[in-house]
Amino acid sequence: MLVEINLLPKKEPKNIALWFIVLTALFLAGIGSAVFYFSMQKTEQEVESLTKQIEQIKALRIIEEQKLANTQSPAAVQDLENAVNWAEDYPIKTVLLLKELAKLLPERGFMMNFAYEEAGTIYLTVQFDTSREAAYYLKALSDAEFVTEAHLTSLAAGNKNDNGSTKENEVSETENVLPRYVGQYQIKVNKEVLKKLEKEERQ
Repeated sequence: MLVEINLLPKKEPKNIALWFIVLTALFLAGIGSAVFYFSMQKTEQEVESLTKQIEQIKALRIIEEQKLANTQSPAAVQDLENAVNWAEDYPIKTVLLLKELAKLLPERGFMMNFAYEEAGTIYLTVQFDTSREAAYYLKALSDAEFVTEAHLTSLAAGNKNDNGSTKENEVSETENVLPRYVGQYQIKVNKEVLKKLEKEERQ
């Protein structure tokens, strides 16, 4: 009886599942690499485009700033000259004006309203006991050194009772009524004289 002995090693069966996994992983890695590459390319293009836009905007801004500087230079010089002129001809302090105007008031004269324009014009409303006091105050203003021109623009008569309330054109027979006159003045001042008075006041 013959016995056959095979001394050659047996071939192991191929692991098909392992090869499938490896190939699938390589395929997915390739796809991922391609997607990443194209994404990077797109991002770089967008960055390059934005950089160009920024450079263009900077260039346009420089051009516009130069145009603006060229067009505004004369205006800026004029504004500076106006500021210097205003500083040389600055408005007089209101406190000084009020003090000087109050000095000329009669004993029973009271300021009710005061407005001052930089041009040197004052609009003043004063209350008096009599119309004679209103005329006296106009004369005092006209004679004042710091006043170049004074006008009494209106003089209205009213009534004031004991409790201090004013009633236009109403007279009560049962209450003690005192006459009141409200005068409105337009005054133009000499600012040079007022500046001199202001300097003297500071010394």
